[in-house]
Amino acid sequence: MCRSVFFLFLFAVLISSCQKEIDGTITFPGGVDPATLKPKVGTTWTYRMYTYHQDGTLYQTLSMIHRAKNEETLGGEKWLNIIDVDADTTVYYLQVKADGLYQYANNAPQLFLKDPAQVGDNYNTYNTGVSEQFFVRRVKDTLPTGIGDVLANYYEGYRYNPYLIRDEIWYNKNAWVLRRTEYQTRNTRFFFWYKYRVFYLDNIVY
Repeated sequence: MCRSVFFLFLFAVLISSCQKEIDGTITFPGGVDPATLKPKVGTTWTYRMYTYHQDGTLYQTLSMIHRAKNEETLGGEKWLNIIDVDADTTVYYLQVKADGLYQYANNAPQLFLKDPAQVGDNYNTYNTGVSEQFFVRRVKDTLPTGIGDVLANYYEGYRYNPYLIRDEIWYNKNAWVLRRTEYQTRNTRFFFWYKYRVFYLDNIVY
């Protein structure tokens, strides 16, 4: 009995010691310097994706891998081409600037996720094909992820005035998109949106 308790305690300690935490940076076991960990060509993000029916019930669960495939020059600037590996299609063109994470959309750089940020900040941008207004709701919240507990900013994106939520995104400057919830319109009612799918970060490999 004592031996079983000892091994359970040892297992718990080992699990705890292997947790990764982001405090504006990312720490991994194995002595990797977190200051060097920034997304670059070759970085992969593994997400669990949950897709829902319009009535809120779960439709399916899939694993989705995004990868920084290459750099492309758009508008005279270099952008990381982030692809969905299975479909081999571009998800975003992303670049970090002094005021946050930008995406190249509508033939121009668009502020995607403002950072540094303060609660209450809001800005207009262009996202997934249309104009969207983003609000910073929380800053440096602890978010559990597949790579450990992460300090993340939380953003909400609205379309058609600040009434119809389209996006909920949790962001960290070293790992970028940690979690994302997307809403879309019901087939029968344009102004009634439902939770369509959620991405949870399970792993990131630099």
